[in-house]
Amino acid sequence: MTHKWFVFLLVLFCVAGGIMAQDDTTDDTQAQSTVEIFVVLCEDRAVVQFTGVMQPGYDIYYQIFSQPGGAGTELTSLRRVQVNGSYNFSETVTYSGGTIPGNTAGSMYTAIAVEGNPSNAVWSDYVSDLQDGCRDNTSAPAGDTSTPSSSSSTTTTTTSSISNGQFSDGTSAILSPFGGVVNPNYIPPEKPLVQLGAREEFILPRQETPGLVFAECEDYDVAEPGIIYDTDNVIVFWSWFARTQDQLLDHIENANYSVTYYQTLPLPNPITTGIRRERGLYWVFYYSVLGNLRPGQYYIEYKVTWDKPIFDGYDEYGPGTDYPELVSGCEFTVLPNLQGVPVSHNPWPYQYLNP
Repeated sequence: MTHKWFVFLLVLFCVAGGIMAQDDTTDDTQAQSTVEIFVVLCEDRAVVQFTGVMQPGYDIYYQIFSQPGGAGTELTSLRRVQVNGSYNFSETVTYSGGTIPGNTAGSMYTAIAVEGNPSNAVWSDYVSDLQDGCRDNTSAPAGDTSTPSSSSSTTTTTTSSISNGQFSDGTSAILSPFGGVVNPNYIPPEKPLVQLGAREEFILPRQETPGLVFAECEDYDVAEPGIIYDTDNVIVFWSWFARTQDQLLDHIENANYSVTYYQTLPLPNPITTGIRRERGLYWVFYYSVLGNLRPGQYYIEYKVTWDKPIFDGYDEYGPGTDYPELVSGCEFTVLPNLQGVPVSHNPWPYQYLNP
């Protein structure tokens, strides 16, 4: 068994690319403020965009950090974005406190707070992004940096069923640590109930997030890693969610993860993100950056146990429960790149297996 997926009420916005997050706050009179976040973290600057509707008396505040979850160095000061009514704000901000090295993740703290009082926040969250290079002309979708208008805004609300990591249209619902989902737009082929005659050969797809590997992919067809080349930056990730923040903290404090190569070598330098609010739940993500791996076959075993029983708002896990442990895994193959480009491969795990 794996950690289950459920049915959520989603507010849908059309945004292209980047990292997106969304939440809302409701005051005592049921007035609603919303913010949708687009952010691209480059080596020396960040491209940000905020869109939504803001009630009078509130503004947006944000700050960039060199590591996920607000950890590491403060790369910018806490910045205020004055908005009111329907707004669409974007800007590029240059870091003043350092840089984000390539193939590492930074984060942006965002809050809706009382005007002039950023400590009085009614909502806040962190969004992470992997710094994998930016073009000189990287920019947010067309936005308005002038004083926002107070015109009304319309959003579309729909209920989407999530089953086995897939939305009702068959596409991936498995959240990525870096925003969006893994393997967007991929719909796995249906498996026949009865196979007659020769079995059709399954052709590996080239995914839109090549190298991003979900550690439990063997339980989710939509998480198929697909074709991975030795020029792809391989990152293995996993996650956990709960209905409340306290439930998620209980998991974080008591979970014992064993995510290994063929049950022998732990993944190197795993990173834990800050707590995030996604789809009405609280999430934490874990990932290990493996980089450019040597061509070959890899199997990642995923296992989690707990020091004491925990509850995620739906089921109990840990000692004495129906689910004392969860076990899964993911197999993938790394191929030589088709261009024959020389690659400086990460020797992991072979330097430990063949010293």
